[in-house]
Amino acid sequence: MEYWDIYLADGSKTDRKVLRGNAMKDGEFHLVVHIAIYNPEGKLLIQKRTPNKESFPGYWDFGVGGSAISGENSQQAAHRELFEEVGIDHDFTNQVPLFRSYGVHSFVDFYVIQYDAEACDFKLQKEEVEKVKWATQDEIYEMMDHKKFIPYHKAILEVIRDMKMNRGLHQKSKSMK
Repeated sequence: MEYWDIYLADGSKTDRKVLRGNAMKDGEFHLVVHIAIYNPEGKLLIQKRTPNKESFPGYWDFGVGGSAISGENSQQAAHRELFEEVGIDHDFTNQVPLFRSYGVHSFVDFYVIQYDAEACDFKLQKEEVEKVKWATQDEIYEMMDHKKFIPYHKAILEVIRDMKMNRGLHQKSKSMK
């Protein structure tokens, strides 16, 4: 069983928790993280979700991510999700999210890292990730147009790329374990 901490819209954590899948009240949020991974050539790591995923099974997605479990802060959740899904050990301790977006009952902290590896070198979490590959923004847009990619607004990828470049984020991760 997975529990999530409940937050208020201002980002403050309450002393309440919710079991994943249970209903949340209006004004309650849980924390989600998403990590965009760029290689030195500027390509984005994308992953094909397994057919058994609850949402968007078999679709391509950029980066990795998921919900923070109770007791984790944003950086801890980002570290865990990145390591679980693709085997990258990156220390987020002193890294702040690039930005935060809000959903109906969640807020998502977006992080960006740079990593240099061949797609075949990643250690995939087989329950969630079918395969990964590096892709250009144009390749991702084409996949979106053909309904093979999670239907994000295309502008989100441009915002992430532009904010990454403007903040000088060329941080490299240590290693895969």
